[in-house]
Amino acid sequence: MSTHHHHHHHQHHQTEFDPERLFNLFKKCLIKSNPDADFDDISIPDYIQAYEEINKFLSLLGNIFYFVISDVNDKINIFKKYLEKEPDHYSTLNTFLKYEQEHNKLRQSSHDLKHHPSGARTLLRLHRALIFIYKFLDRLSNADSKQKSAQICIETYEQTLARYHSWLIRKAANLGMHGLPKRDALIGHMIRTDTEKKMFPEFISTVEKTYNITQSYYEKYGILDLA
Repeated sequence: MSTHHHHHHHQHHQTEFDPERLFNLFKKCLIKSNPDADFDDISIPDYIQAYEEINKFLSLLGNIFYFVISDVNDKINIFKKYLEKEPDHYSTLNTFLKYEQEHNKLRQSSHDLKHHPSGARTLLRLHRALIFIYKFLDRLSNADSKQKSAQICIETYEQTLARYHSWLIRKAANLGMHGLPKRDALIGHMIRTDTEKKMFPEFISTVEKTYNITQSYYEKYGILDLA
């Protein structure tokens, strides 16, 4: 019998998708500004890291999610620059929205948009994709093996992210989604162990909380519509 274990040598370099790391990063996103309160703010560095982990998962699904990923990668990189240049101002959702509002960065001219898209606009793009991703995963995990992942994906997409996409991108996305792997193979990337199975429902509710907090700040600032 072979004594080699092939599976644990790859955990040290961060290129491979790691569900537990993803689950824990989303937990770290949630901040209480007052210890007795509910979660009421988002840690931006953790949000961006969690999103990078989501991206690794999406890239396992092949080219289908390219239209999501290319945009998401773009936005992650813009935000990383903000975090490098102004870590204090961009540390949390509340902090950076306040800061950008005070400096009149929320509503931008088309020139600014092109050259220096605001943090608010950049994060909004990630936010819109997040609901699509977590609802898709949630429905996928609750579906039975016989349900087609393509169908679940297309329905979720149409109810969420599609409304922000042009007709052309929607058409391409719909076509691509027909090529999705089977449900068991897909969810198998996300839930490989009993631990991950146990952690998964909490993960979904954590992402939902993160989404809802972000949504309520964008509502409060009246910027859910940023072009």
